[in-house]
Amino acid sequence: MMHSGRILKNSYYLPFKSKCLSSLSSQLPEQAYHLHYFLLGTSNPFADNEIHLIEYNDQSCAVRNVEIFDHKEEVKHLVCLDLCEKGDGKGKDILVCTSAVVSADIGGASQVRVDAGGLEWRCFLHRGSLSNFDEEEPLAGGESDPSMAQVEEANQESRKLDDLGEGKENGRENSTSKGKSLEGGKEKAALEKLRELRADQPYTSIKQIAVDDHEGKFRRIAVIDKYRYNIFGRSQHDMDFISSKNTDGELNFGTFDPHHENILTVISNTNVYGYDLQNDVEIFSTFANHKADLSSVDFNPNIPNVLVTSSNDGYVKFWDLRFLADAFLTVNIHSHWVTSIHFNNFHDELLLSTSTDNTVKLHRIDYPANLNLKKKETNHQLIKTFADHEESVYQGRWSKTDAWVFASLSYDGKCVVNSVPTEEKYRILL
Repeated sequence: MMHSGRILKNSYYLPFKSKCLSSLSSQLPEQAYHLHYFLLGTSNPFADNEIHLIEYNDQSCAVRNVEIFDHKEEVKHLVCLDLCEKGDGKGKDILVCTSAVVSADIGGASQVRVDAGGLEWRCFLHRGSLSNFDEEEPLAGGESDPSMAQVEEANQESRKLDDLGEGKENGRENSTSKGKSLEGGKEKAALEKLRELRADQPYTSIKQIAVDDHEGKFRRIAVIDKYRYNIFGRSQHDMDFISSKNTDGELNFGTFDPHHENILTVISNTNVYGYDLQNDVEIFSTFANHKADLSSVDFNPNIPNVLVTSSNDGYVKFWDLRFLADAFLTVNIHSHWVTSIHFNNFHDELLLSTSTDNTVKLHRIDYPANLNLKKKETNHQLIKTFADHEESVYQGRWSKTDAWVFASLSYDGKCVVNSVPTEEKYRILL
């Protein structure tokens, strides 16, 4: 891993490589709207891993670490389910769902599929306790920013990071030095393992954890496995296995429809499928006609039946579920694989994309006033290209606190938080 040696206020560096980024859902009674929270999980197969909770202050444009949780196994997938006050009112808890490949002897006797190396795919719910969530955030003007001496020390350490993958001991030594320069050698907190999400059949290769969080509170989880999806429902004190369905093709992503209850949409190769979970039937499908496999899918949060697909061919396509014969808009947005695509949670004209071409792009989608999508009068405009990363960018996430803030994560463990340009905000609001 190579860093440029620049320490930026809106950047955060993990000690290992990473592909896992999640924005936080919050049930806190008093939510500060200038503070934004994201979870990051490391992907090191040769050492203990970590989950970092970070906070971005959009007034000072600074990132601080709130907590580092210990996670022994490599974090394959990560999603934050909730952030809430403890029952006794003393502190806060965070609820997290992760998937990992673990040793077959973890958790005792198991009836799950084990590969030749004695490893198996597992999915867990964790609870973490936050001890310093309410510490004073960095202030505008740099009062809580690292001193110039600290920044210079961090710069020197960053220049030494030729490649964290060249050895576990050397990589850990360098990454720890860099972490201490900015965080004082913070100790890791423990994650309490609440429950394992086991289906009626063993997992083959988990591809995605999708969450049904209608109205801000999660109700269900879909664990998208290689050849099937598994649904878990939230009860008063537990998560219960509800159903599963085998598919003919290999799945690689899935998401719930925010406008239609009990609808799960999954992608397989270059096809999109929709399933009615209540009646256990396929209700729609289409050949997306991309030149490479699909990588992601997302629903428009404001306009029902509108979804976007992204592909390894660098294109995105916009679809109306009522007329699936052809996409109503096709755009080549990246020069390499599109790794994630997300509508803004509040303003559906904003679209965020990430790619293995090392860039993050912010787009504007203008729909016709009468929403007659069949006429194909929808327009695309590239608002800005963000070139903050030096390696493939695998994840992008909008803040769930505010409409204008988003984070991106590249494979080298660098997380960058950015905002929608001011002129674009005014264009949308005025």
